[in-house]
Amino acid sequence: MRRFQVFDPMQWPGWARGALVVFLVLSALRSWVGAPAVLDSATAQIPDSLAQRRQMIDESKTTNQLLSDIKRILESGTLHVQVSGADNPSDAQPKARTP
Repeated sequence: MRRFQVFDPMQWPGWARGALVVFLVLSALRSWVGAPAVLDSATAQIPDSLAQRRQMIDESKTTNQLLSDIKRILESGTLHVQVSGADNPSDAQPKARTP
């Protein structure tokens, strides 16, 4: 039968016990003081709903102005549209590229 040895740090060399004590002290200090901040604390930005609404209203006004311009152009008279490649099937089909 095999006997298990009890873990006894007092049988370690002096430098190993000293390193263990230093490690334990530093670990205790770190948990008591807290981990050092590598970066500054993050600042969360609270969304400004009023500014967001103002931006949405401004964008809506711009969209309405553009739609009014299009409506004015369409109501002003005849609109000429030129479609290329609709009558010629060879122009309508995309041509394959040669590598």
